Amino acid sequence: MQYLQIFVILATLIVGIPLSSMASTSDAKEMQTTPADETALPMVAGEIRKVDTGSGKITIRHDEIPNFGMPAMTMLFKAGDPVMLEQFKTGDKVKFAVDKVDGALTIVSLELAAE
Repeated sequence: MQYLQIFVILATLIVGIPLSSMASTSDAKEMQTTPADETALPMVAGEIRKVDTGSGKITIRHDEIPNFGMPAMTMLFKAGDPVMLEQFKTGDKVKFAVDKVDGALTIVSLELAAE
């Protein structure tokens, strides 16, 4: 039994998995947010590249999205409320919050960035 414990510890050190992550998975679940908890979501800076009010989607070149560990890039998002897109145009500098809603990355808050 003692050899098994030593083996697990050594394997953990070699692979780089912290022992704390083996003990509990509740920490990862606690980091997820819901649209109702959007005040806890980080606001991310971006620039609108395309607005498609017909499909309710928007393309944004954005900074890192920390709640998803996503690096800066340009990508297409679903709008939580398609009506919010009517206020924006290509080239607008914005701040937005994104969350996973029904399996899709969705903009839950969108506003013009202060210049």
